[in-house]
Amino acid sequence: MSERVSETVPPQPVLSVSPSWPNPGASVTLSCEGLKHQSEGWRFFWYKTVPDPSSRYYSIELLPGSTNGTEQNSFIINGPTHTGRFVCRAERGEPKFYTNYSKSKFVWSADPRPAASLSVNPDRVQHFRYDSVSLSCEGNSTEWRVMRIIEREGLSDFTCSYWGKMTGSTCTINPYYYMDGVFWCESKSGEFSNAVNITAQDDNHDGVILVSPVHPVTEGDPVTLSCRDKKQNLLSNVFFYHNDKLINNDGREELNISAVSKSDEGFYKCQHSGKESPRSWMSVREGLSAEPYKEKGQRPTAAVTRVNHISTLMLFR
Repeated sequence: MSERVSETVPPQPVLSVSPSWPNPGASVTLSCEGLKHQSEGWRFFWYKTVPDPSSRYYSIELLPGSTNGTEQNSFIINGPTHTGRFVCRAERGEPKFYTNYSKSKFVWSADPRPAASLSVNPDRVQHFRYDSVSLSCEGNSTEWRVMRIIEREGLSDFTCSYWGKMTGSTCTINPYYYMDGVFWCESKSGEFSNAVNITAQDDNHDGVILVSPVHPVTEGDPVTLSCRDKKQNLLSNVFFYHNDKLINNDGREELNISAVSKSDEGFYKCQHSGKESPRSWMSVREGLSAEPYKEKGQRPTAAVTRVNHISTLMLFR
């Protein structure tokens, strides 16, 4: 009797993805968890979401190899894995008893040639809450929309029209909306750009922010980090930290790295007059040839962008 009662309310499985930010060509494992008695006849089904061109909602389609379900509660997507959003559900018994669909999870591919590039103006990770910030999409499609996801509030993603103003392929963030999140461009046909992480702090107090590149930087390139206040003043007598370790004993205006290497990758923050910025991750990628992109008239630095999985951790600072 208790088993029948328990199945009058469909359970909701929990989907996990690993890795969430795969390197080019890497496989991704989906796991459908959180169900009791998983050994008792459950079959698992795996889906990819497809955007509805007329709204912010999505439909779903079964992944190849998942038509008849799987006995295991894990499913491997062999590389290369493209950026996309996935869900799972399970069924068992006769007549069939179905769980609810899981909440969706994203896989962000580090595709060196995404369908579009997303640029941020001002070109930095950290902003004050009331800064004027715009995000622009550049790609072959003429109808891109800017999207945002905020995992710490539960999986929620909205088009620019909910928290900004979309003009052509550029979204200007409404300064009254908190702008933390992962942002990307998406076409009506389901193509994706690279993704970028943006963080914001409330500027009701006299804080400081670190000015660091929003996109990964290429080995051998020069990089300059600085510290600013909410009036956008470039601060002097600043101390910089790499992975929470002080890297300069003399207060300076900027941190200049003439040629970045993998050892420079990590979390950075700045400190000025006892005020400390949040930490931001700077990702360093291997050198890539820009020639193929020049032939297509694309900007190499944006077109070859890779996103590091640590970016998502910045949402939970």
